[in-house]
Amino acid sequence: MIHQAAYKRRWRPTRYWLAAMIAAVLLVVVVASSAFSVALGSIPLRASLVGLPAIGLMTAATVFALRALHDRERRIRIHDLSIAGALFGVGVLTWLAVLDVFTFTQAAGPKVAAASALACIPSTALGLFVVRRLDRNEKEPWRLVLVVTVWGAVVSTSLVVWAESLWNTFFTGRLVPGPALSIVSAFSAGLFEELSKGVAVLLLYLVMRDEFDDVVDGIVYGAAVGLGFNFVESVTYMTQLYSIFQPTHLGVSVAAGQWYQRQVLGLFFGHATYTALVGAGIGVARQLPRRQQRVLAIVCGFLAAMAAHFAWDAWAQFFPISQSPLALVEIHLRTLVMQGPFTAAVLLLLVMGLHREGRALLRHLQEEAATGRGAVRPADIPILVNPWRRLGARLAALARGGPAAYFRLAHLQTAQIHLAMERWHRERHEIEEPLAAEEHLRQRVLSLRASCG
Repeated sequence: MIHQAAYKRRWRPTRYWLAAMIAAVLLVVVVASSAFSVALGSIPLRASLVGLPAIGLMTAATVFALRALHDRERRIRIHDLSIAGALFGVGVLTWLAVLDVFTFTQAAGPKVAAASALACIPSTALGLFVVRRLDRNEKEPWRLVLVVTVWGAVVSTSLVVWAESLWNTFFTGRLVPGPALSIVSAFSAGLFEELSKGVAVLLLYLVMRDEFDDVVDGIVYGAAVGLGFNFVESVTYMTQLYSIFQPTHLGVSVAAGQWYQRQVLGLFFGHATYTALVGAGIGVARQLPRRQQRVLAIVCGFLAAMAAHFAWDAWAQFFPISQSPLALVEIHLRTLVMQGPFTAAVLLLLVMGLHREGRALLRHLQEEAATGRGAVRPADIPILVNPWRRLGARLAALARGGPAAYFRLAHLQTAQIHLAMERWHRERHEIEEPLAAEEHLRQRVLSLRASCG
C-alpha cells in the first residue's frame, strides 16, 4: 500500500495553528468586549454571563463535529458526534434564553419571537437548499453547510451584539442624528458583521481544507453563513417592530413587512451575498500557489463584503421609501439598484468557477477512464458531467429497481465525481491525503458499481 503523500505537507501545521489563534482571539475579544459593556451598563450583566458560555459551547460543538468528519473508526466518530450534538443543544438553548429574554425580543415576548422564528424557518430552509444546489458538480455535505449556518445564526450574532454595543458607546452615542451618524452606523455594521460571519468560512478553509475545493465551495459556504445570520436578524427586527407598533394595532402588518423584505426580497440579496463575497475570496485563495497571493485574495473578499454591506446601510438614507402606493415598487427597485450589482458579481464568480470545475471534471474523468481500471467507463462520462443526465439516470434506476436502486446509483455517481475531483486537486498539489486515499476511493467506486449490478 502506498503511504507517500502527493507533495510535502508544509501547510498543514501552520494553518491549524492559525485556526487556533483565530479562535483564541475571538474568545478574548468577546470576553473583553462584554466585560467593558457590563461595566458601562450597555449590556445587562445576566445577558453577558449567559451569552459567553453559549459561544463557548457552540465553538466546542463545532470542533467536535469537524473532528468527527476525520475519524475513520465508526465508534469514535459516533462518540464525537454525540458530544457535538449535546454541546450544540445546550448552546442553542442558552443562546435562545439570551435572544428571547435579554437582547432582541424582551418587549415582544417569547410567543411573538416563536411565531417570527417559525415564519422564517421555511424561507431560510429553501434558501439553504437553493444555495447548496448551486454547486452542480460536487455538492457540499449537509453537515458542513448546517455547521456554518448555525455559526452565522448563533456565534456571529453574539459577537456582533457586543462589538456594536461597544462601538455605539464610544462612537455612535457621541454623534447627533444626521449624515455622520448614518455613515458611522453603516461602517460598524459592515465591519463587525462581515468579520464575525466571514471568520466561519475562514476557519472552515483552515480546518477542513480537503472539503473546500474552490471559489464555488466558498460561495456556497459563505451564503449559508449569511442565511443563518439573516434568520436571527429577521426575527430580531420582526419582534422589535411588533413591540413598537402593536399599541397602534399595526404590529402584525409591520412585522410581516419585515419578513417580506428580509426573507423574500432580501433572502439572497443581503447577508447571503455579503458573506458569499468573503467565501469567493477564500475560494480563490484555495488554489493560489503562494502565501502572499492567498492572503491578498482573502483580504479582498472581506473588503468586498464590507463594501457591499456599507453601501446598503449608508446609501439607504438617500433612497427613502415614500408613503405613496408606489412604495412597494420603490422597495424592490432600491434593493435591485443598491444590491443587485454585488449579487451579480457573486453569480459571475459562481458561473466562472463552475465552468472551470466542469472542464477539470471532464478531463480527469476521461483520464481515469483511460486507465482501464473500471472505476469510470467511457460511457459514464457524458452522464457524470451533466447534472440533468445524472438525475435522468437515477430516475431510470428508480423506475427499474425502486428507491434502493436510485440511491445506489446516486452514491456511485457521487463517488466517481469525488474521485475525479481528488485527481484534480492532487494534480495541483492542493490535497493533503496520501495517495493511498485515492486508491481507497477508487476501490469504493468499484464496490459501489458491483452493488449496482
